[in-house]
Amino acid sequence: MANKTTVTIDANKARDLITTREFTNKEGVKVELKEIKFELIEMKPESQKVIYDHEKFQNVKTHFAVKPQTKEEREAKSDTVFVGEGVTQKWKSDAPSQDVPVETDSLDSEFIPF
Repeated sequence: MANKTTVTIDANKARDLITTREFTNKEGVKVELKEIKFELIEMKPESQKVIYDHEKFQNVKTHFAVKPQTKEEREAKSDTVFVGEGVTQKWKSDAPSQDVPVETDSLDSEFIPF
């Protein structure tokens, strides 16, 4: 089974991430679009933290979300604004389940319609 990552963003901080973009579409109509942009960064394996451990899977904090910085903010070494986190559900057994064979001794092959 594939791993699944859930991203949680702090709603109060998300309001600061909203930007407005305008463009003209193919039909010539001016469109205004509101977007929320953030960067999702994977944590180093040694920094990841198990937050829930079940016999079949683990929930592991594997990512963090930050507000994108402009070139000027990076050059000024501005503080990083953390806005959320990503938790990945990792299955402990990735081996495919094996089908259990069906007993066919009791079936009479004359009654099978195909």
